[in-house]
Amino acid sequence: MAANNDLGWYGKLPTAGDFLQHRMPEALINSWSNWFQLGLIHWHHHHDGASDLFSQAPVWNFALPATLGVQRVQLGCLMPSRDRVGRAWPLLVLQSVPMKYWHPAQLAISGDWFQEVGSTMVQAVQQRHTAEWLEQALCGIAPLSLPDTGRSDIMDVIGYQDLPCTLDWREVATRFDPLQYTSYWWTNQSDGYPLASHKHSGNLTAQLFSQLFHPAAAAQPGRHGLYPPMFE
Repeated sequence: MAANNDLGWYGKLPTAGDFLQHRMPEALINSWSNWFQLGLIHWHHHHDGASDLFSQAPVWNFALPATLGVQRVQLGCLMPSRDRVGRAWPLLVLQSVPMKYWHPAQLAISGDWFQEVGSTMVQAVQQRHTAEWLEQALCGIAPLSLPDTGRSDIMDVIGYQDLPCTLDWREVATRFDPLQYTSYWWTNQSDGYPLASHKHSGNLTAQLFSQLFHPAAAAQPGRHGLYPPMFE
């Protein structure tokens, strides 16, 4: 088991006046914060600063490979939020997994984990809970299992694709490669949105941010879009 596999989180809550963060290293926060800043600039430019529209965006699950500037696989949820005075900013919860602990079966059995994380975030934002409430609730979520020994020889033979999959979007479990450049995004559905999904190739871009944080992104159930490589 990894020495530290606690959930980290970063962002804003309607009950707080500033940025909040727990158990996330500065370098990891900076990588997400830079994307949020670029994305919000792009968002406000194209949507005339419509914060109400931003707040209606769905909660997204994500799986990011260890090739996008952070040498860890990142799994978690992302949703729109705001601070006490209404300034828009996302709320992010994630578990980062070092490659030496990554196991191909982890995603296949993570459906309930994603659901619990997303549901907790929705409660924190919509019911205006405090940062202390969110912290306590997240600490009560069991972390993803991180095997000590890596791959199983038996499972390498029979194939991980035959394991029972608890994800609503099975392709994530069968196609995600932590050493390639495709990130996977799919709606959490704890907020009532139907299943929608996206694959993005390369670094996270302002265009991707605007697409994810628009309610229309989840208007077409089951959409599995693959955006072209966009390196910034």
